[in-house]
Amino acid sequence: MEMQPATRASARDAMDQLHKDGSPVVRPETAADVIEVGWRRWQSFKRRHKTAAGNWDQRVEDLAKGLRDAFEPDPRLVGPLMEDYRHLAATVGRVFAANDS
Repeated sequence: MEMQPATRASARDAMDQLHKDGSPVVRPETAADVIEVGWRRWQSFKRRHKTAAGNWDQRVEDLAKGLRDAFEPDPRLVGPLMEDYRHLAATVGRVFAANDS
């Protein structure tokens, strides 16, 4: 499913706010890529987790791990930044869920 322009704009606005709030994992120069990767990950959850219920916490954790894996040179060394990825995932996840069909 292709992302609607309004969804993209809402996700960008949410990420801009996270950046202003000082998130160490949100950078304006990578925001468009984060949104694209995040949307694909969000949309593919059910296909990748056929037996999982897909509740909110599972989807946010899956999205956080996908973002970490896509944007960190060595995901094993993320450490405390994982909480920041979870916060980012919950923020954009709310946008994606509101525009999911």
